Amino acid sequence: MASAHPLRPDVLADHAALRATFDSARPFRHIVIDDFLEDSYCRKLIGDFPSFSAGDARNESGDQGGKAVHEDIRALGESYRQFDALIRSSSFLGRLSELTGIPALRYDPDYTGGGTHENLPGQELDAHVDFNFHPKTRLHRRLNLIVFLNEQWSPEWGGALELHRDPWNPDHDEISTVNPIANRCVIFETTEHSWHGFRRIEPPPTQPPVTRKSL
Repeated sequence: MASAHPLRPDVLADHAALRATFDSARPFRHIVIDDFLEDSYCRKLIGDFPSFSAGDARNESGDQGGKAVHEDIRALGESYRQFDALIRSSSFLGRLSELTGIPALRYDPDYTGGGTHENLPGQELDAHVDFNFHPKTRLHRRLNLIVFLNEQWSPEWGGALELHRDPWNPDHDEISTVNPIANRCVIFETTEHSWHGFRRIEPPPTQPPVTRKSL
């Protein structure tokens, strides 16, 4: 059974220190938190991660692509329903507001652009900024929260999250790199300048092959 309390109890306790780290981060406001979830619960999420074929892996032409997405995480079993219950709770949203200084944060039950993501070797994501307004509710998108679910990952494999100051101006770009290891959480403010992406995934040949997983 997964833990009844997925979040590690002390992980967001010192909100003043976390806020200082978030506010001072470069190239834009963000924070990286290791051991975000209880270890046994994180292992449960990894074990219950949906198969690649279960996600929406079709590209714009309708062909099988290299990225599978499952936005309806509540359909993935009890461990993912517990995660959903955590992030929609008023106490968790309140902690995030204290950490970020963004008041009245709200939860997106549709996980638009979110959910589970799995990328196959050879995949990459060009630096981009996310949509500003939710396509259905028109609420302003203010914050991204990503938990990586990769039991093993080496920086040499590519796939690290890169946060950019300005990818279109290489001489003045500033990049913060986050290796996507299991139970590492990244929280970043979503603005018209929050450029992010990852380089081509090139793990060594293994059986089974290594894929990049996140929630």
